[in-house]
Amino acid sequence: MLNHREKRRYVALMYDSSGTYQPFQLHEKIGIRFRELFGIFPMQSAMLKLYDSEFRNIMIVRCKLKYLDCFLVSLALTEPPLTVVSISGTLKKLRKNVSKKDFRNIKNIRS
Repeated sequence: MLNHREKRRYVALMYDSSGTYQPFQLHEKIGIRFRELFGIFPMQSAMLKLYDSEFRNIMIVRCKLKYLDCFLVSLALTEPPLTVVSISGTLKKLRKNVSKKDFRNIKNIRS
């Protein structure tokens, strides 16, 4: 039997830091929306996990590659809106990509 580990993707999400939600609350809202759209089994199989971020208004979520498109759809339909900043296969590369970008000039615009 071959040992096979499924590929994962790490997604950096920008959220409104002045809002009322903390990153762990947003992670729960994403999970609830994912479950509403695709069901409990795909949600559990996607293995969504929240990681610490050293950036002020950026949160990092891990997802299995197989369920990445479902995850991105659930992000688009989540309230409050979240913006995908970067996607990478490793946490180290994702943090490096996010640190290169300048977020001081970017503001979340509420409609």
